[in-house]
Amino acid sequence: MKYLILLAILVLGWCPWFKADEAMQIVDTRIAELQVQHADLCAMNVFKDTIKKVPFGYTEEVSYDCRVTDSIYGVPESHNIVFITFFKGLVGMPEKTISNTVFH
Repeated sequence: MKYLILLAILVLGWCPWFKADEAMQIVDTRIAELQVQHADLCAMNVFKDTIKKVPFGYTEEVSYDCRVTDSIYGVPESHNIVFITFFKGLVGMPEKTISNTVFH
């Protein structure tokens, strides 16, 4: 029984059914959704060549640059590594808006 549980954990960690193209599409879709929901969202770029297979999913680098939408108070370009889980969730997605970057 222990070996069966270990095998199940290894298969879930490897997640052979989850492909890099699908993970990139999930990130692209989430960025599009955020841009529709928040008109003041900072510009976001995804670095397609940074996608890496890791246990239980993928990681990918996403950058945001608030200077595009607010040249006075916008923060310079910054980077986040997002984790795309095998059950198609995102962890660490930046949601910077102009109102969050202004210092009073």
